[in-house]
Amino acid sequence: SYGLFSIYSDNQLFMFLALSLPCYLATNKNSNNIKNSKKMKRLALVASFCGITITQMMAQNINGEQISDTTLFDKFSKELGEVVVKAHLPQYKKTHEGLLTNVAGTVLSKMGTAEDVLKHVPSIVKKKDGYEVVGKGTPIIYINGRKMQDISELDNIKSSDIKSVEVIQNPGAAYDASVNSVIKIKTIKKKGEGFGFDTRSVYWYNKHDNTIQQINMNYRHNGLNLFATYKFSDATWMQKASFEQTVHVDTLWQQHNNNEVTGRIESHRLISGFSYDFNANHSIGARYTLTSPGYSRSKDFFDSQVTADGKFYDYIKTDGLTVDKNNPSHQLNAYYNGIWGKTTIDLNTDLYFSTNRAYAYSDEQSQEHDSRNINSKNRVSNKMVATKLVITSPLLGGNLSYGAEYINTHRNDDYEVNRTDLLANSYSKLEEQTASPFIQYARLTPIGNITAGLRYEYVRFKYYDAGIYQPEQSRSFRNLFPTISYGAKIGKVMAQLSYSVKTSRPSYSQLSNNVSYMNRFTRQTGNPYLDNETNHRVELSGVWKFIQFMVNYKDSRNAIIYWAEQIPEDEAITMISRKNVKSLKSMTAYISAAPKIGIWAPQINLGMQKPWFTLHTDVASYRLNRPIFMGNFNNAFSLPCGITLNVDYRYQSKGNTMNVYLAKEQHVLDVSISKSFLKDALTLEIKGNDLLYKCWDADLLYNQKMELLQVSKRGTRDLQLTLRYKFNTTRSKYKGTGAGNVELNRL
Repeated sequence: SYGLFSIYSDNQLFMFLALSLPCYLATNKNSNNIKNSKKMKRLALVASFCGITITQMMAQNINGEQISDTTLFDKFSKELGEVVVKAHLPQYKKTHEGLLTNVAGTVLSKMGTAEDVLKHVPSIVKKKDGYEVVGKGTPIIYINGRKMQDISELDNIKSSDIKSVEVIQNPGAAYDASVNSVIKIKTIKKKGEGFGFDTRSVYWYNKHDNTIQQINMNYRHNGLNLFATYKFSDATWMQKASFEQTVHVDTLWQQHNNNEVTGRIESHRLISGFSYDFNANHSIGARYTLTSPGYSRSKDFFDSQVTADGKFYDYIKTDGLTVDKNNPSHQLNAYYNGIWGKTTIDLNTDLYFSTNRAYAYSDEQSQEHDSRNINSKNRVSNKMVATKLVITSPLLGGNLSYGAEYINTHRNDDYEVNRTDLLANSYSKLEEQTASPFIQYARLTPIGNITAGLRYEYVRFKYYDAGIYQPEQSRSFRNLFPTISYGAKIGKVMAQLSYSVKTSRPSYSQLSNNVSYMNRFTRQTGNPYLDNETNHRVELSGVWKFIQFMVNYKDSRNAIIYWAEQIPEDEAITMISRKNVKSLKSMTAYISAAPKIGIWAPQINLGMQKPWFTLHTDVASYRLNRPIFMGNFNNAFSLPCGITLNVDYRYQSKGNTMNVYLAKEQHVLDVSISKSFLKDALTLEIKGNDLLYKCWDADLLYNQKMELLQVSKRGTRDLQLTLRYKFNTTRSKYKGTGAGNVELNRL
């Protein structure tokens, strides 16, 4: 590292100098005594804050000449007129856990919000409903150590308030074994007392009007922090799709279907809580979240033309309506965070309760056969208690982390239908207890940083059908999940090699035995016999200047895939569900470059996912090995008057994933422009998403006796206007990290 320094003294001394770094000492150009910059072999100067006068300094070996502290002080105080410090902080850095992107002081700090920043962080891909880490799926996101509960929280964080974003692609033993990636957002620490608030108003149009209104309030005094948030959202959505379904049985059944779904969801969310710092070492807090759904319904239009052995069989027209009438859901988090000597303790407890009701009405009109009215009612109630303890202590020159997590879940799922001659009612109860002790040790050695961890998970799953215990569908799992990584600096490249074993558990809806009626030829259900998926992954990642790279190999055993089979009593009817396959192997690689060229900050991401999977069915054997190529070309322009312009393009090729062939390329273009006023208190942003309107999904699904091609398009093209105002907002002091985070997603 090199620095250019000038020092001045005007009654007080202001300095920003490094310790023991080779550097150049640049003097005032008007100085007659020291005409040229002089190289210093060693520099050991004490830095001060404004208002504190420095009385002693030391400098050695300036061109071989020893200069006393008094001589140096006199010379600088008389001849130098100002302090100028210039340095270049690397934007990308390899940490012992992952890859860190510095935001503060870069063009990313002018993007607008944390949502805009994440789109420009290497290995993170923006999706319509959230984010994905390349090759790792949906991550868990933490903001200053607190798990993010709502994706809209990202939109409340100004990019100028973000210090860094760290992407952990190989989470250690302290995380749930089903967590494949983590994003940690760290904001700039600010000080402030009193009352503060920020408001957000969003309007967007996608053939319908949509809005989000939100206000965040807080009060801080000494160690006390009180906060509350209210959010209202009213959003519409739509999807158009066509289905080509071919069933190879004694009769060749073919369906040509068109489907259009429109829906509207209105919701209210209230968050309130407090945190209290007794001192710098001890903090407690609690956070309560109430989500109250309002209006929620969707309309479904479905028409089918059916042929049998190439001859017309029937034309079916279906009108459907789904109405959700959910009770408010409740979530409470409480935490203690403390430092006792050299030991850190982090304790979190979470409670969650919810009850959801869905009413579905389907009017099916057949041209050649009987018509049907199918009505169903589904009631789901969830209860969860989770506790997590993490203790970290120094040991033998490194850090030892250990602790445990306990989760207890109860779920009741009642499904009733009016046509019991076609579908069966079901009343199921699922109980699951998970106990997970873990230990992890990390140490920096002369040859690099070594981290090793081990997590043991005991899962006891009980399944009840109509109140009767089902031993065949009830199981216990005892698994060890090791993680190990080695990081080192090779020349100017910081690299890390890691191995981990993770799991992927089926969601509770995937374990349900409810049967949903789609049409008289297609139904959908869960599979209570699903096993957990186990993923073995070897990964190499690194960073060099403004370039990041990653390559990993994954073997997914007992992989969970979509699957369809014919009903034995009538093979014309297809039952869509899920099942386990023995192994799915794949490799993921990407490289990212983000240079800075004047006002232009481009970022190029290139990636590839290559599967190895051969599927044997009654129709044929399929080699599903075609890779998927991905690319992002993001462009940020820092324009005059504080205006920031972003033009982002994303591409995805055709290819295979699991037992699916992605049959259509995707091209996505997003453009946004933002401007801040009133010293960044007021921000206006205009954004256009999916302007090319080429974010189509075309999935060809291979099954035992059926092939299904679905081509669909959602309302992803929209124009969005956002207005924010902030007053005396500071970084939240809340330090709760949550427990049972993955279990909430399963529920």
